[in-house]
This record gives sequence, structure tokens and C-alpha cells, in this order.
Amino acid sequence: MDAQNNPVAVDPARPVYGHDDVTGEEFTTVLPDPPDPELRSLIASLRRMGHPGFHAAGVERSRDFAVQLRKMTPAAPGPSMFAVDDLAVQVGTDAVPLRRYRPLAGRSRGTIVYYHGGGWVVGGIEESDDLCRALARATGCEVVSVGYRLAPEHVFPTAVDDADAAATWIADTSPEGQPLILLGDSAGGTLATVVARRFRDRARTEIALQVLVYPVTDHRMQTKSYVEHAGRLLISGPDMHWFWEQYVPDRELRSSADASPALATDLRGMPPALLLVAEYDPLRDEVLDYARRLSEQGVEVTVDRYDTMAHGFFPLIRALAMSRAAVNSVAIAIQRSLDEGPQHLQTPGRLPYSKSSDEETK
Repeated sequence: MDAQNNPVAVDPARPVYGHDDVTGEEFTTVLPDPPDPELRSLIASLRRMGHPGFHAAGVERSRDFAVQLRKMTPAAPGPSMFAVDDLAVQVGTDAVPLRRYRPLAGRSRGTIVYYHGGGWVVGGIEESDDLCRALARATGCEVVSVGYRLAPEHVFPTAVDDADAAATWIADTSPEGQPLILLGDSAGGTLATVVARRFRDRARTEIALQVLVYPVTDHRMQTKSYVEHAGRLLISGPDMHWFWEQYVPDRELRSSADASPALATDLRGMPPALLLVAEYDPLRDEVLDYARRLSEQGVEVTVDRYDTMAHGFFPLIRALAMSRAAVNSVAIAIQRSLDEGPQHLQTPGRLPYSKSSDEETK
């Protein structure tokens, strides 16, 4: 049985990676580094830096590391824009910052709402500037980057509520009929799909596509890929455990569909979805399982697999050619969605596992 295309049977009494037994003893599988030479070089640089992992570094050092990771890559200005505006949306008594990128004068064909990754703990608008400029230039769409509030200062559901409020405000203030594309990587992918479901629940139809880049979908961390890739590369099993502790310290709330979208009972009527999957990723199997569940409930789904990449590769466009290729691939999917509507995706009920993007770029 192919572990990548089938659910993994796990004994619930003793999960492969449990919340209460973070010892490292269960993660003994050692695999070679990813074959991509640029990614191997980046990983080697991180090892030379002595980065202990997010779980060992703590909040402030992890946030500093996110900034340093961006500085490690070749410095080059992002694409120039017609206009870049810093805005804010009011959520209760707080103002959540937004940054809008307009690549061209005049009305945009659509608006991409971008939610950054970082385990709900690190990252922000500044760290995402290059990626948002690249997305705007490649698609011709406005991009609005959302600076949702971070844990542990602001625990669940603050980030979800900020993400929802931002998308709602953008939809309400956009020209009539202008579609939204929700796009997020890792923790940001979680926010994107939760907001898409909330829009569905309110019978709002502005979302044309959800682009979910290796999203976190299930707090249980019980899949085979957590064993294969739990203690290595850009993110580890102990890191994910730590992120969940910061974001949702109340463990009972982690089974909420707003925290673990794979546990939602009803996914029918969700917007079409494009999911990007990295092979060298503890989250690989839960992303594939979520894609399968969406498809089984009639959502139009496309899966794009990156067989030489690790979790966290997507925004590293300065360092990785495959990251730039992924941005271009996402841009093409967005343009097709705007041109043709959801019918450009695969037939509902079938889950297409496309040829890996690594092969397509050779």
C-alpha cells in the first residue's frame, strides 16, 4: 500500500507522535537530505548557525531567526509596484495591519489575500514582502498581506478572527464582482482554509480559489510523515508540538474545526482548492489527507507535489529556484481560475495527484 496515497492507521492509545511524550526516541528514522542542491546548501548553512530548532529556541529567538533566514539569502529588491499601501482593519479594539500591493494602475482582476506562515508564532508583513511582490507581479492581481496577531501573546482563536476580519473587510471594500483568492503557507494555509469555510457558512461567494501551501490541518500529528521527517530539516515534530502549545494551549480546543480544519465534519460547498505538498515535510500526509477529504465531499481539488522540497520552501524565493517555480505555478493556477472559473480544476470526486513540479521544471 502506498503510504502517500492512503490514510495511515494509527493506534490512538499510543500515537506515533504524541502530545505528552516529546522525547525524540520515537523519531529514529534517518533519511538523506533532499536532493535539491540549493535546499541542501541552505540546510547546511542553518546547521552551521547552530539553530537549535524553534522548540528549543523559544519565542524571541525564533522570531529573530525568521528575520535572519531572510537575510541569509542573496539580497535583491523585490519587483517594483505601482503602489504599496499600509492599511489596517479594526478587530475589536485592536488594529490589525495590512499591506496592499498594486502591481498595475487601474482595477485589478482579483485580490489575493495572503496569510504568512510561521507556526502562528513567527513571521509578519515585512518578512513576506518579497513573496507578496512576486505574487502580485506574476498574477497581475492586488495582494493584501495580513499581519494577524501572533501567539503566545494572542492565543487561538485570535489569528483566525483576524484573518476572517481582514478577508471580510477586503471583500466588502473591493469593487463589486471582484473575486478573492485566499493564499497561505503552513500556519497561514490553515487560516486561509478556515476563512474559506467561514465564508461558505455565511453564504458569501467572493472566494474564487483557496491556495493552501503545506497547511497545518490536524493537531494530532499521527501520520507516517511525522515519523519520517519528525526530527530534521526546516521544521520538526518537536517544533510542531511547541507551536501548538503556543497557539492553542487549551488542548480541548485543538479539535475545533477552526484550529484543525481536517476535523471539520462538513466541507461541502468550499471554494476550489489548490494544495502544494512538500515531500520532506512532517505535514506531508496530513495535507494529502485533507486534500482527499475535500475531494470526497465534492470540492474541486488539485494537488501539486514538490518531491525534492522540504516544509517552508515556498517563501524562500531569493534562495531557491524551486520556490520561484512554485510561485509561477501558483500564478498560472490563479490566472486560469480567473479566466475560466472553477471548471479548469479536476472533476469533483476525483483527487488528481499531478506529476511532481520538480519533474516539470527539468
